[in-house]
Amino acid sequence: MAKVNTDGIVLLVDDEESIREALGDLLEACGYTTYKADCYKSAVKELSAHPDIETVICDLKMPGESGLEVLKHINEKGYNIPLIFLTGFGTLESCQEAVKEGAFDYILKPIDNKDRIIYPLNHAIEKKRLEAKTAELQREIISMAEEHQAILDELLVDAEMKDKVQAKISKVLDKWDTKRK
Repeated sequence: MAKVNTDGIVLLVDDEESIREALGDLLEACGYTTYKADCYKSAVKELSAHPDIETVICDLKMPGESGLEVLKHINEKGYNIPLIFLTGFGTLESCQEAVKEGAFDYILKPIDNKDRIIYPLNHAIEKKRLEAKTAELQREIISMAEEHQAILDELLVDAEMKDKVQAKISKVLDKWDTKRK
């Protein structure tokens, strides 16, 4: 049985209300927060309205724009949100295209076992969180490096000033030395 994630935030995109509701109920019972959309346009609105979304589960074939268009939108906007395709019309070609566009996973309907959705969902959320943590740590490292560089620059300026002062003192001492001889 899959370990349940108690605080994941998921956008469900499916034109079939019964699937949205059943999957939403399942995920909410497992501790996920869900937002729901019935088409590309409503998915775009939800993504814009909820920047805390960590993963999208999306039907591949929908009237109007397909799930691939949702994935392209996510990529174009730079949301960096993993998308799991859910489809009842899986083909090798559609799977290859989904992977080519950057889909995180590709699951065939019907979902007869909750682990078939929970495992990939947990992995997608963990991936999103690890990438966010990595980016945060990179920003911290860059900030620390910039701080250290500023301190080093200050020390070098001080060292250069010290060298200039010592050079002037040496000149004065040399002049005294030559006058005394």
